[in-house]
Amino acid sequence: MIDIDAAARELEILWSLPGRDCRLRLLGQSDTGLTAIIHTPAQRFFLKWMRDGDPLEAEQDGLIRLAPVVRVPGWRYLGPLAGGQALILEWLELGQSLSAGQWWQLGQLLRRLHSVSSDQFGYHRDNWIGGSRQYNTPSPDWATFFVNQRLAPQWRRACQRGLPAAEAGQVEAVMAMAMDWLAEVTVTPSLVHGDLWSGNLGTLTDGTLVLFDPAVYYGHGEVDLAMLELFGVVPEECHRGYGIDPHDPAVVQRKTLYNLYHLLNHFVLFGSGYLNAITRSCRTLLSY
Repeated sequence: MIDIDAAARELEILWSLPGRDCRLRLLGQSDTGLTAIIHTPAQRFFLKWMRDGDPLEAEQDGLIRLAPVVRVPGWRYLGPLAGGQALILEWLELGQSLSAGQWWQLGQLLRRLHSVSSDQFGYHRDNWIGGSRQYNTPSPDWATFFVNQRLAPQWRRACQRGLPAAEAGQVEAVMAMAMDWLAEVTVTPSLVHGDLWSGNLGTLTDGTLVLFDPAVYYGHGEVDLAMLELFGVVPEECHRGYGIDPHDPAVVQRKTLYNLYHLLNHFVLFGSGYLNAITRSCRTLLSY
């Protein structure tokens, strides 16, 4: 793992700082990397460090793509540091939980984000959803893209990680039916955050909404709204701001389908605690 003191010395040289003018304080770590606060005399920064830099390169790419439309952390440095790779971002002071008015503003913000369009679904590079590679080979058809590059890779990974045969068969059946379900909706390739759970959004102290840790691609804008509800209830103000009826049966069906992708990914990354949620989602979808 990283030597904190050695990393600080390297940053002092990189940024032409006097010795002992850069300090790092560890925030968290895992088997693959860590996060830390960088303190300098002038300001603070947020450090992400990993042995493998591709997820960091993908994150920087996503932040650059989102920045013209939504507030995201600015980046200061991407490159080698202390035997690994580092992404250094501006440090943002965050405010409290979103108010009802801010949830409405989030809906408006997502509508603006999703108005940025492309001629195909996917992206110019693969990126990462958590610790799993996310495939983005462009496709002109949303149903084909979502089934073949979202559900199918996670289904295969989940089977390798021990997804029971019954659940594996249910997911396979959902994938077969999803082609017809998604063919019934007209979808324009829209720029999406891609990993928009509640932990990846916040407010600055002045009330400005800010988004973090993207896994961007061009897809159906509803994937962002769906993931917001994966781990909690989203106030209706958000849906009103976006201009969508969250009770529309077709919207509810697609939300369950789109979140199956994330549930499979969580099973792959974190294990059997997500098995019941996968089972419930499949049963619900197969009942349509």
